Amino acid sequence: MTKVWYVSFEVPKRIRKASAQRQPRQSETFPTELDAQRFARQKFEQGYIVTAGTINPCTPRRAIPSAVIQHWLAEASEQPSVGPATFEDTKAPDPP
Repeated sequence: MTKVWYVSFEVPKRIRKASAQRQPRQSETFPTELDAQRFARQKFEQGYIVTAGTINPCTPRRAIPSAVIQHWLAEASEQPSVGPATFEDTKAPDPP
């Protein structure tokens, strides 16, 4: 399955130890938005600064900055469980 979502996270300077983190920001990729939200929630709850978004060429493009990550995570708990998103899901429906 193609990975179309990324989550980027960084330990805030106030809790980062000088020698503990050589790379302040890291990223992971995921095949579905739900998988990305689950991972982002874990990192957010650990105190990390989290951003997320879609990877090109996935459309519609989404970028979730750290300032609104809580709202995006709340969307996951409000949505009913659905299957994984695919590139076909982003096409307009066929006319009747």
